[in-house]
Amino acid sequence: MREGNVAPTRAVLLEARRSLAQAREGHDLLDRKRHALIAYAQDMLAHTEDVEQRLDERFRAAYQALAQARMAMGVARVEWVALSARKEATVDISERSVMGAPVPAIHAEPRRLTLQYSLSDTSAAIDRAAQAFGELLPIVARAAELATAARRLAGEIRRTQRRVNALQHVLIPRYGAIVAQVEGALEEKEREDLFRAKAVKRLHEGEEQ
Repeated sequence: MREGNVAPTRAVLLEARRSLAQAREGHDLLDRKRHALIAYAQDMLAHTEDVEQRLDERFRAAYQALAQARMAMGVARVEWVALSARKEATVDISERSVMGAPVPAIHAEPRRLTLQYSLSDTSAAIDRAAQAFGELLPIVARAAELATAARRLAGEIRRTQRRVNALQHVLIPRYGAIVAQVEGALEEKEREDLFRAKAVKRLHEGEEQ
């Protein structure tokens, strides 16, 4: 249904009014969804900043422990120990929907670290370094979860904004104009019909005299 190309009938008017009401309702719902997504994303960004700060701190601590292990044992020995370690971890990835946006939930825990080396030719510094890097995994998983969620929420916000704009600037004005056009045409027709009815009445009254 396009403005300027509609029949001025009551059926068309009812359809245009229904479409206008649906467009306005859809606009209100999508606008509330957009605000809710923005609020959720802002809250997530606040958590992201905290996680990134903790991640930086843990990375610095882990590399400091690694540097101490290298000084105590030598670079070659540390690399040999790292290559001999069992590298296993448990990572669970699931998704949930936040107002239509699939948001991941990532849970990661390192398995108990088993190092294949003799205590007689290593230093306690290597244990501290191994533990520090193992503790990084849950925080890295949380950071990845938040980054992915933020990206998906941003995409959903953009899509919702485009739909809000389409309703606000295209469909609502279009249906509003059609309603006004048809109402105006029907009112004009009613005035013409009333004028003709009065004219016919006056004519009959003149003939009776």
